[in-house]
Amino acid sequence: MAFSSLYAAGMQEMFVASSIWKIVISLIVVIAFIPACLWLMKRFQFAQMKLGQSEIKIVNVQSLGTKEKLMLVEVEGERLLIGVTPQSITHLRSFSPKGKSFASMMEEVDRENTPDNKSNGDSL
Repeated sequence: MAFSSLYAAGMQEMFVASSIWKIVISLIVVIAFIPACLWLMKRFQFAQMKLGQSEIKIVNVQSLGTKEKLMLVEVEGERLLIGVTPQSITHLRSFSPKGKSFASMMEEVDRENTPDNKSNGDSL
């Protein structure tokens, strides 16, 4: 009877040890599974972007507030400046593909809107 109780205690210790190893191995598999899934998602997302080549390209985005932004979008070689808010999308200006650079156009608009240009016509 002493032998059977020692045998039962030994079996119980072996069962506990094997349970701990099963838990450790399961944890390692789960931890290794997470980066593998992330890698696969990134790879498939990149493949979808390659296959779904769009004619619309977002060239630049400038945030104006929490939900407002300016977007420079290129469609069929023409660049469009649009304003985006939660309620609407507004076309602000179009740029020809072979025209001036965006920076030079903005400088031109600034020169047009300076107080000197506006006051010259009003003061006379």
